[in-house]
Parts: sequence; structure tokens; C-alpha cells
Amino acid sequence: MSHATFSHEAMATVFQIMAAATSADYARQAAAAAFRELDRLESELSRFIETSDLARAGRIAAGDSIVIGEDAMQCLLAAARISELTGRAFDPAYLSSRPSRAPADKPLFLLDPSGHTLTSLTPRLLLDLGAVGKGYALDRMAAVLHEWDLTAACLQSGGSTVLALDPLPHEPGWPVGAGDRTYALTHSAVSGSGLAVQGEHITDPRRGRPAVRSGRVWSFAAMAADADALSTAFFVMSDEEVAEFCRQHPAYGAILSLPDGRFARHGAVPSESATGITPRPE
Repeated sequence: MSHATFSHEAMATVFQIMAAATSADYARQAAAAAFRELDRLESELSRFIETSDLARAGRIAAGDSIVIGEDAMQCLLAAARISELTGRAFDPAYLSSRPSRAPADKPLFLLDPSGHTLTSLTPRLLLDLGAVGKGYALDRMAAVLHEWDLTAACLQSGGSTVLALDPLPHEPGWPVGAGDRTYALTHSAVSGSGLAVQGEHITDPRRGRPAVRSGRVWSFAAMAADADALSTAFFVMSDEEVAEFCRQHPAYGAILSLPDGRFARHGAVPSESATGITPRPE
């Protein structure tokens, strides 16, 4: 069974869906539904849209709370979880000023899922979901495709994060390149980070200055939101910190490019394939 590719611009990049279906028209309709969900999410998660939950959070004082929507809550929960796991190597509030009394390893906001509230712990809370929002969008788009019973699909955002669902018939997985090899991906995600495309754009939140790594990194996770956030975290972490993280959290995987041209692999890196698409490090 062959597959069709559908593209859509959102979140300052191009999203793609590669999907296999017996009817090309049906696949196109399913992809259109997923892209409508993508556009809706952009309006909810972009800090540049004045009415979004993130923009509203930037206008409240320390100690104040606002009610936020389900998608902002779930995306922030995913971001906060990776932030805690990595010791703030990833932090969606890295643009905010950190009060001297704030613990260095804790976020500058509190989330209450039961009440759908966000509370600011800093005079001006600046949230940026750019390094997790695209992955979260891929996860939500995949959920839409499942509702359409279109499960043999592979989704990507900007070429940097890939989410593979069911493989094509008689295939071991969707071939995705990372490092010097190509892997057969199924029901998992991979995301790449580096300096080749956008230059020195990744800040180490723990130190408040640009990351010192010059090579590329890739992260593997079951969810695209986690992979998206982890690739940013791995980029600012040392090689030793990444290796230790994967030892403590074996459900995640990492590939690091080394100065001598070799690649180090840690944790849950999938089996190899033959040829494929390579996530472009952002």
C-alpha cells in the first residue's frame, strides 16, 4: 500500500502527514481534520497571540492565578514534567526573571489540573512552548487520525520532530534517520536539536546563557511532546548528564554527535532500518 503526503504551515514551520489509506480522498479528509486541530492549537499555545492562555499568563502578577484551557494545561504539564526530570535543563519559563528566593530546580508557575488554573510565582511570567508545543501538536494530530481510523501514518513538524504511528503493511516501521543511521520507528517519536539551522538559539535555563554544545543531539520518546522537549534539554546537558539521565529513565533514548565524528547512543534507541527521513536539528 502506498502513502500520500499532506503539508500545512503553522507554528512558523511546515507540518507534514504521510498516511496510507485505501482511499486517497479519505486520507485527505483525515489530514485536513488533523490540520484544523493544529490551527486551533496554535491559537491556544502561541505566546504571540494576545488572547492565548500563554499571553494572558504573562499579564498576571506574582501569586495571581488564571483559568487556562485543557490543551495549555496538558502541554504545560508535559513541559513541567520534563523540566523536573532534567533538573531544569528544559524550562518553558526560561525567559522569565527568576526571583532570588525561587528554588533553582523548581518552575516559576504552579498548575492545578483539577481547577484548570495556572499560578505565577514571578512578577512577570513569560512562557515559551516553542520547544514542546510542536511535539504536543503532533500528538494531538495523531489522536485525530486515530478517530478517523487512519493509523498507518507518520507525522513531522519542520523536519525536526517525527512521530511514527502504525507502519505500512509488511514494513518494520517508518524509516527515520538520526545520527549516522536510519531507524525503523513505530509508535514512538524522535526529535533533533542543533545549531545548523537557527544558530545559537538554545539557552541553558540553569545558567541563563547560550548552550555550549556544538554538535547535534536526537531524543527518542513514546510521545512527541516529550521528544521535542528532551532534544532541547539534551542539547544543554553534558554528555555525562545525558548518559546518566537515560540510565535513570530507560524509556527515553538519546544520540549525541561527538567532536571526533562518532555518535554515542544511550537508552531506548530503536532498531535500525535501511533508508529514511532525517529529523533536521533546529
